Amino acid sequence: MIRAVADTNLIISGLFWRGNPSLIYDAASKGVYVSLTTTDLIDELDRVLHYPKFAARLAAIGKTANSIITNYRAITELVTPAEIPSDAVRDPKDLPVLACAVGGKADFIVSGDNDLLVLATYQNIAILSAAQFLERIDER
Repeated sequence: MIRAVADTNLIISGLFWRGNPSLIYDAASKGVYVSLTTTDLIDELDRVLHYPKFAARLAAIGKTANSIITNYRAITELVTPAEIPSDAVRDPKDLPVLACAVGGKADFIVSGDNDLLVLATYQNIAILSAAQFLERIDER
């Protein structure tokens, strides 16, 4: 089974808008692949969901940040993050994604973040866009 980490921005996009991120979130919900997360990434998702700019979006889909976090925990595997050198990526805010991927023995990182995508791979973990990841899971 494919093991993958989706960055927080991709999860947010998948929750609130149609398109590839939504398809990736749905695939995780259906168990098409194992979606990995850490406590740090869940905390980040929770923090972002509480931004005032998302209040109307949450209301529109009839959910709360807490209900989304509960559902997200149910469809992900919580892993222990690995230690990652601070210079592994241009933006230090991306370190938790790498830590999750390495700690969870991921096959892929899925992101729209250019600071991650420019790496292409990290410790033999492919870093893919949403479209590229969907092609991979469709092949299986």
